[in-house]
Amino acid sequence: MEELTEALTRLEAPFRTLVDDSEWAHASVEGLVLDLGGWWSADDLTRLQPQVTFSDASSEASRLNGGVYVEGYVWADGQAVAAAWCGLGSAVVYGPRAEAYLGVPLSPHFCRRTQQRNGTAAVLMSKHPRLLPLLRDGLPRGAVLPGGRPGPRSVGA
Repeated sequence: MEELTEALTRLEAPFRTLVDDSEWAHASVEGLVLDLGGWWSADDLTRLQPQVTFSDASSEASRLNGGVYVEGYVWADGQAVAAAWCGLGSAVVYGPRAEAYLGVPLSPHFCRRTQQRNGTAAVLMSKHPRLLPLLRDGLPRGAVLPGGRPGPRSVGA
C-alpha cells in the first residue's frame, strides 16, 4: 500500500504546485484518487484476471447485488497502473491481479452520464479533456458511493 501511495504522490507532485494557488479540488487524477479513494483487498474468493477492462468491471458491478464499480490505481509489477474493478464492501470481487488497490466507488448514474458524454468506458481514468471540471470543482454530489477502507488522505480528515 505504501508503494502505491508514494507512486501516486510522485505522479501528482508536478501538478500540485500548479493548482495549490488556484483552489482546484484536485491537482490530478492521481490526487483525486488519493483524496477520495479507499483501500480494497482481494482474497481467495476474488475472481482475479491478468487484465480487466473498464467495461468488464462495470458490467460485473451491475450484475452483482450490492456491487460497486471502482476506478483507481493498483500496484502491480512494481508500478501504479490505472484500473477498474467490481467491489463489495471493501473487497475486490472481480478485478485485475495486483498487490494493492486504491480506488473510488462510483455511482451508476454518474458513470453512465460521464461515459455517454465523453464516449469512453473509463470514467475518471479516461484522460478526456472534460475531466478537467471534475478536477477543478470536485465530483458532483452522489457521484461517490461508500466502499473501501479509508484512503491515505482521508485518515484523520
